[in-house]
Amino acid sequence: MQLIIAKLSKHITTVYLFIYCVSLTVSINLLWQHSFQQLQSSNQQQLDRFSRHLDSQLGHFAFIPQLLSRQGIIIDALMSPHNTAQLDLTNRHLRSINNIVGASDTYLLDAKANTIAASNWLKEASFIGDNYAFRPYYQDAMRGEQGQYFALGSTSGRRGYYFSYPVMYAAEVIGVVVVKMDLSLIEKDWIGKEQHFLVSDMNNIVFISSEAKWLFKSLSPLSDNQKQTILKSRRYLEEPIESVTINGDLQQNASVLSMPNKKPFSNYYLSLLSVSQSKDWSIRVFAPIAPIIIDILILVTFISLLFLLLYLTYILIKQKRNRLQEQAMLAIKSKRELEYTVMQRTSALQAEVEERHKAESALRSTQKELIQSAKLAVLGQLSASISHELNNPLSAIRTYAENAVLFLERNQLDHVSNNLTRIGLLTERMATISSQLKSFARKPNGELQVIALQPVIFAAHELLKPQLKAKKVNLTIELPKVTVNVKAEPIQLEQIIVNLLSNALQSMQHSDDKQIIIKLAVQLEDKQGDKEPLAIIKVLDKGTGINEKHLPHLFEPFFTTKESGLGLGLSISQQIISNMQGSLSAQNRPIAGAEFTITLPLVNDSLLSDTSI
Repeated sequence: MQLIIAKLSKHITTVYLFIYCVSLTVSINLLWQHSFQQLQSSNQQQLDRFSRHLDSQLGHFAFIPQLLSRQGIIIDALMSPHNTAQLDLTNRHLRSINNIVGASDTYLLDAKANTIAASNWLKEASFIGDNYAFRPYYQDAMRGEQGQYFALGSTSGRRGYYFSYPVMYAAEVIGVVVVKMDLSLIEKDWIGKEQHFLVSDMNNIVFISSEAKWLFKSLSPLSDNQKQTILKSRRYLEEPIESVTINGDLQQNASVLSMPNKKPFSNYYLSLLSVSQSKDWSIRVFAPIAPIIIDILILVTFISLLFLLLYLTYILIKQKRNRLQEQAMLAIKSKRELEYTVMQRTSALQAEVEERHKAESALRSTQKELIQSAKLAVLGQLSASISHELNNPLSAIRTYAENAVLFLERNQLDHVSNNLTRIGLLTERMATISSQLKSFARKPNGELQVIALQPVIFAAHELLKPQLKAKKVNLTIELPKVTVNVKAEPIQLEQIIVNLLSNALQSMQHSDDKQIIIKLAVQLEDKQGDKEPLAIIKVLDKGTGINEKHLPHLFEPFFTTKESGLGLGLSISQQIISNMQGSLSAQNRPIAGAEFTITLPLVNDSLLSDTSI
């Protein structure tokens, strides 16, 4: 009997190992196919983006030589190559153009390829007097064609992409305009990525790369003839061209390549290729396959541990069964003891369940009470806020209504109609304000929009004109000449300015000099770009000012120094400004009165160079 059991155990172990191997093979195959396809898809998108970025960067400079070739100052320089004054003007003109377009260098060659004017004429490594007849871009331009060429600069030794165009006069080519672009501008946005982006010429020599170690390396072995041809072309000057040992097919659009590397799993790459026939180069992306290998190792470890756990579980179950068979005589006693223990634990568990039910019931009841209290508190705040925020529009409506009665008695119907229209608009305004005050309890749902600040300030002034006139307060508005745009909600922002002006009016009840100033200005970023461009609205008064001990609590809900105030206006205003990504602050003025400041991020900071504070 024991022999039969031993044979069965051996058979089960063999089957188990077979299932393990099959599961491991299938899982690795599925993971490899999925991960490889995903890696290829994502890096193909990166390759397409890099290709478009490359074409876009080069396209900025492609037509500049053609435009320069038609300018009279260029033709005059070629026609009078010994006129030093003319050449000096041309040098300065080329430097100005070079700075505007952001090129590396811009220069002018005569018909014999001698440089007669250049944007770098003042530098030690100036191109003036250099001859570039050996450059293909010069040869193409002399044939009347647009030239494009990439190479190391023979004077500067820096990589560049050259654009050339012939200068025509009397149907003849009298010179060539050349613009050089610094190729490092293309690389800077792609440095630091996990993938390596390479651009190589027809000899597979890398001249653009997101990794400096790849530059001027040949991806394939070069013959002696190729090396001599490259050296004669002077494209890479005396730069030594080393070959990189790569195993794999470089000509396929998608292939797996391996390279010698001391780091584990980092010598395999997915290579994706895009060939540009018009520019005689190839664009590649090398994506490391190490993450896929690591994922496979993790999968192998996980599956192995899982099967090992199952196998250990099987061994434990088998041992347990053996122990149960050996302890058959004690089964009844163990069963009774077990039943007794289960009964005790069941009873304890039942009691624990009942206690938990009671606790959960009490918790739900407490939660309901808290939610109800919060709702009542919010309703109380909103009702008080509505009364506080609608006071100014109601005063204006009362004033317009009284004026309408006077105009009606005088039979001035046009003025009556005008006042009634304004009352209607203020009524709509009151409805809008009441709905907006809900933002004190929750974040508003309305979307912000780009608005001009000047109309908002004028609207607030228009709303408070009757009160300003009645209290004999002089309001001065200082605005910049250009439009200041911010991203905000106009109704809410206008209401905040009205609230600040109303507070200023109340603080000057006993002042002899009743003046309020509204200033609008901008604060541009500094040279280091540490500050965000801001629009700044200041409301200054000559009232009694703010008690220093009240300043830290000024924007807290329900904090007020007024006998009839509710303490919600400034708190609501600060929350609304915060939702607009801005800030609201207060301080005392050095002489007398208070100063409230609203800051909001600028939208059109480029137009405000003359209005900063």
